[in-house]
Formats: sequence, C-alpha cells, structure tokens
Amino acid sequence: MSFEGSLESFAIAEIFQLIATQAKTGVLEISSEDGVSVVRFVKGDLFDAMPAKKAPDDFIGTMLVKAGYITPKQLEYALSMQEKNLRRLGDTLIRMGAIRTSEFQNILTLQRRELAFRLLRTKRGNYKFTQMEVDFEEGVDTLINVSAILMEGSRQIDEWPGVFARIPSDKLILRKVKSLSEDERAELGEEILRILGLVDGERTVREIINRSRMGEFDAWDTLARFYDDGVIDIVRQDKVKKERIRRRRRKALVPGRLKDLVAAAILTVCALSLLSYTSEWKIWTTLDYHKLWGDAVRQYAPLEERAQRWGERRNTELP
Repeated sequence: MSFEGSLESFAIAEIFQLIATQAKTGVLEISSEDGVSVVRFVKGDLFDAMPAKKAPDDFIGTMLVKAGYITPKQLEYALSMQEKNLRRLGDTLIRMGAIRTSEFQNILTLQRRELAFRLLRTKRGNYKFTQMEVDFEEGVDTLINVSAILMEGSRQIDEWPGVFARIPSDKLILRKVKSLSEDERAELGEEILRILGLVDGERTVREIINRSRMGEFDAWDTLARFYDDGVIDIVRQDKVKKERIRRRRRKALVPGRLKDLVAAAILTVCALSLLSYTSEWKIWTTLDYHKLWGDAVRQYAPLEERAQRWGERRNTELP
C-alpha cells in the first residue's frame, strides 16, 4: 500500500494518525523547503526520523556535540571510522568510549521526537508513504508511540504563541536575578535545575536549549516560566552588543599592537643601519680627501717653489 499527495489537502497529523491506526510499516517521505525528511514506522509506531540535508543542526552528531556529550574532534574521528567499518554512528561512538549507550539513546529519541514535532507544524509540501520492510532490531531499537506524539504536538502548537510572547527570540541572552531557596530547588526536577544552571548572562536562548538535552518547546517553556517568576531576566541587547564590541576591540588590539612593535623594531634597525653606513662613508670620505690633498701638495710643491723663485727674479730685473 502506498499513497502520496499534497500537505495542503492532507495534514501531517492526519497522515501519522492513518499510519498508526492501520499499524503500517514503511517509509514516509516529506518534501518541504528544507529538503526531504524521512520518517520510518514499524507497526504504526515511529521508529526512525532522518532530517533533510538542508538542516544539519538536526543531525545526531551535531546534536551530541551541542549537548556537550562529545567534542567536535571525537565526532570527526567517529565519522571517519564509520566510513571504514560501515557501522552506525552510535555504535562507533560507544565502542570508542566517547559516550554511554543510555546517553546516545536519549539524544536519538530526542532527535526523532523533535523532528516529528517540527513536521507537524509543516503546512506546505508533499508527502509519499511506501509500505515496505524496515531494518528494525527487536530489543535494540526503540519505538515511539505516535498517539503520544500527536497529543504532545497538538499541545505545543496551542502553547507556542504564549511562550513566544514572553521570550520572543532564541537569540536573546538571559541572566539570573533571583536565587531559589532550598525548598524551591527541592521541588524542581534535575532537568529543570540544569536549565537554570545554564543561564549565566552569556548564553543565548538557543545555546541553553541545545545544552539542556531537553526538547525545544520544553526548554523554552521552562525559561518562560522562570521569567514569569522573576528568577531570570532578559539582558538588554544594546549592552550586550557594546560588551561584545569591546571584547572584539581588545582581541583586535593585541595583534595590532604586536604589528606596531614589529614595525617599529624594523624601522629602528633600518635607521641604525643607515646611520652606521652614513658614518662610515663620511669617515672614509674624509680620509680619502686628506690623502688626495696631501698627494697633491707633495706633487705640486716643487712647481710652486719654482714659480716663487721666478717671480723674485722678475722683480729684481724691473727698473
């Protein structure tokens, strides 16, 4: 069984619901402005989701780096090893000891959920579902209930406007303005406290979300709640821009001053060399002048004496 069409006539939520109701196994391709996203289902449950090539931030490797699980160098090495051993990226990273199995599974589930929620908000594009066997390992791979995805996605769509009204951009920088008491901290979960710990007056909302290891909506909504309670506040952007400009200037001054020092040193060496050369030239010129003058005097002295004697003789002959 295969079906395809336009998202304007058949929404993503309806497609997910149809696949879940009929417990279909196959591949759903969704074409949008970002490219082609692929979602695989096993007996009506969501098994795997691969983002479009034009959305590299959704790749599992990029998410692991942004979440702080691995470093960019570890990811680069794992990708090079993956080309040789043809294993999955997760298996390669786990064998390397860069990440634990539970940590990778958490990010993998988060990636699939986030892509599914984003696809539910897609309004334009085309879809195509092909019923086929999917490479699924029982007991190893995990499945996500589609009904839970649809319910959570519907709630997010309804509440996103309220979240944006309080924190309208992921480029804003947040800072703490109030400390929580021990009783208040005890009531909050570890994930919530982790988000609060990431607020340092330097990170943007997007950076906090990436490192929170939570979903985009959950992390953003948590920040909005802290904002409502007066625990955090938005840093004025003009102050942030001025501070960043100062930092850039400080960084730029160091190479600039170094260049000035090098240039001054070069000019000093050139000046000293020129001065030394000029002094030596003057000395040699003076010595040569005196030598030539002495030779001329010695050479023409007899002529001068003869001229003087001839003049004396002429004077005696005059009447």
